[in-house]
Amino acid sequence: TQNVDGLHLISGIKPDLLAELHGNSNLMVCLSCNKKMTYEEAGWDKSRCGASYRTSTVNEFQPTCPNCEGRIISSVVNFGDPLPEEDFLKSQEHSEIADVYLIIGSSLVVTPAADLPELARKNNAKTILINMGQTPYDELVDIKIEEKIGAVITKIVSQVKDIHG
Repeated sequence: TQNVDGLHLISGIKPDLLAELHGNSNLMVCLSCNKKMTYEEAGWDKSRCGASYRTSTVNEFQPTCPNCEGRIISSVVNFGDPLPEEDFLKSQEHSEIADVYLIIGSSLVVTPAADLPELARKNNAKTILINMGQTPYDELVDIKIEEKIGAVITKIVSQVKDIHG
């Protein structure tokens, strides 16, 4: 996912099946050992410590990683930040083995994430794109649904519940 709101985890997707390419707004990460932790676990008080961006100036109130004393920052990937390597590798692996590949609400123009649907296609996944507006993949996917995401997902969830009880 490229969403940072953590809703995929709340939905019940097992964490080991999820690659959060753009991070998670509820988590921080250590730049030295890659340990992930909540803001509370890190002892990060935004009013005293300031923003937790990679580009933010470090101040004396900012705690360090409880694991290795390294610098901790928000796990959210901002423009210009590198993607988390482990999550990117996991997303490539998932793309290579997917039978069905849902692309939901993406312009599919920012690489390297925009290259993942092609990886799925090359490995014979059926690709479904749900998006308002055009993307470079509109003619390449198996199904293109140009509707509001909320309405489509609600219908899909309802039908899956009907099938699986």
